[in-house]
Amino acid sequence: MRDIMIITKKVFNEALTSKDSLAKPKVVYDLYRDLSNVVSSVDVVAEHYLALDLTEDYLQNSSFGDPVDKWRYFLNADLEHLNSAVKKYLHTLSNIGFEYHSFGGILSKYYSCTGYYGFVRDEYNVGFIDPCSSMLHITGLDPNLSDLNSIDIGKYSKIDLTTFESKKELQEQLKNINKSLYNELLKLKEYIQNHYTLNDLL
Repeated sequence: MRDIMIITKKVFNEALTSKDSLAKPKVVYDLYRDLSNVVSSVDVVAEHYLALDLTEDYLQNSSFGDPVDKWRYFLNADLEHLNSAVKKYLHTLSNIGFEYHSFGGILSKYYSCTGYYGFVRDEYNVGFIDPCSSMLHITGLDPNLSDLNSIDIGKYSKIDLTTFESKKELQEQLKNINKSLYNELLKLKEYIQNHYTLNDLL
């Protein structure tokens, strides 16, 4: 999720502070809704099943098997929901730009439009837990590309969530990232309120 935070700040820093008006008010409002869904989904991942030590009563003697199996099932379900929200947000974000952007919007300064779209659609994943393990696999975007024409825009990582401490650490990271995303959401809300009427958004 750190990639989402960095990319969002890059785009919003240009989009919301420019003297030029953003094109397509309806898309800007869609972006607000999509980012709001991302913030809500991150909160669910952080607070629902992630940071459990597996001794909780409701994890014991379940139809899923061992406590770790139930933990893995529900965390993966939360991650899948978050992944869908993030992909939708990233695709909407690529449409944010000014009138002089003929294709790709602001993000075209950082990624090839076709490469970005295909990667987000087919490969991007905020994370999933391996079957029969506690390893979280992440396929994110490289938020600091130096070559616009690079075909390798992915950044792959994994986190071992075997220990309670590692789960708490990831939880705190997600909470901090979500605070930053929420601050960006408030900036976008203020921009919409200051620049558009209801008729612009209908």
